[in-house]
Amino acid sequence: MSVAVSSPPQVQIKAGKWLWLVVAVVIAAVIAALPTPQGLSRLAQLVLAITAFTVVLWAAQVMNSGVASILLMALLIVVGVPVPRVFSGFGGGAFWTLLTVLFYGFAMKKTGLAERLSYYILSLFPGTYGGILTSFFVIGFVLALGIPSMTVRTAIMAPVAWALVQSLGLPNRSRGSALIVLTTVEMAVVPGIAFLYGSLTGPVVVAAFDAKKLPITWLGYAEVLTFPTLLLCVLILVGNQMIVRPETPLKASATFAKERLHALGRFKGPELTTALVVLFSIVFWATDSYHHLPAFLIGMIAMGVFYMGGILRDEDISTGVSWTLLLFIGGVFSLANIVQDYRITDWLAGYFIPAVKQIEFSVVLLAFVMAVAMYILRFLDPSSFIAVSVLFLSTVEVTMAAGIPPLVLMAPIILASAPFWVSYQNFWLAMGEGLTGNQGFTARERVRLANAYAVLTLVALAVGVGYWKLIGVLK
Repeated sequence: MSVAVSSPPQVQIKAGKWLWLVVAVVIAAVIAALPTPQGLSRLAQLVLAITAFTVVLWAAQVMNSGVASILLMALLIVVGVPVPRVFSGFGGGAFWTLLTVLFYGFAMKKTGLAERLSYYILSLFPGTYGGILTSFFVIGFVLALGIPSMTVRTAIMAPVAWALVQSLGLPNRSRGSALIVLTTVEMAVVPGIAFLYGSLTGPVVVAAFDAKKLPITWLGYAEVLTFPTLLLCVLILVGNQMIVRPETPLKASATFAKERLHALGRFKGPELTTALVVLFSIVFWATDSYHHLPAFLIGMIAMGVFYMGGILRDEDISTGVSWTLLLFIGGVFSLANIVQDYRITDWLAGYFIPAVKQIEFSVVLLAFVMAVAMYILRFLDPSSFIAVSVLFLSTVEVTMAAGIPPLVLMAPIILASAPFWVSYQNFWLAMGEGLTGNQGFTARERVRLANAYAVLTLVALAVGVGYWKLIGVLK
């Protein structure tokens, strides 16, 4: 009797990815071959070359971003960076805060708490475009308190928005559909910036402050970022409706949300456990200036509570959060430490500082320049995490010397970190395209609202500067 033996599946990589790999190698080789710039050591130059190589891999999505991060660390070891420093990003508090709070999002999604909150909030608002968009803002704001991952929030909110569009009978790729879907994705991302641990940029901010040995607290961050973030959300809600005018007015009933809410049944024990953990954690983070305990401590305890409550099971440890994301961000955290160790940020500051010194007399102008710089860097860094570190670390000392607090410098960098002129700039917009089968909006409407986001961010920053002066953050 013969036994058929199946051949292993053939792994095919698109030719375009090989081309981008060659581009990455050429760019790295050119940087490594150039004369060592003044202010950089030879090892620092090689670190810069490896960083450029990896950024191309990330931007062009040549390979899994976690694998690219591992390759980054391997190459850093090859050129002589000490092994403990290469892995330093995985041992810092920012990484462990990220790892543990990602399981909060898992718990909220698994127990159905996030979905219940979404439909409940949606049912409270009128069935007009303004009411629907406002409800998604509130949903995004509430979910950000317990789900730091914009990816998870988008995965929850975008399907709800698309189901709503279809239940309302709006044509695919219509202006009404585009308005709801695109604004929902923005509301899944932007409100979380209001809180230190409301988005994945929070741990990046903490890591950047740690690299410069600067203090940062949950309430201190909220004092500076919450108002301009919420203002930006309001501007987006109003501006989007002015720019993308639906074909006809909308007046729908709330039966869609109420029916979905009814289908979820009664409030369950695991949902209550998750809600209590999230609320207790928020109190813990908000009182960090009193107890002085690390932010990740409550997350570690929460994981034990989730496990004993049956919310987190053995198999969920490997599948409950994205280990690709954790590997990627751990590598970014390590890279931030290394570029600081080898004074690469000091070298970059030699290019940034002259421009910053010319405009440091005006905080508004400085905020605009930093925001525009982030818009530009996002074409090269689709994650925004490297761009955040580079812009902040290379300029914070000179702006502090000018009397500008570090969080005021960070504000425009963070608020401008989610442009979406092209899909690869914004993971969550690309998710929205995929979750709607590319039927939710057109490229034209996406660009129009991307332009609006960029301009409205500058408006929010200008008003924010006046607010910071009013509350005494700025002199």
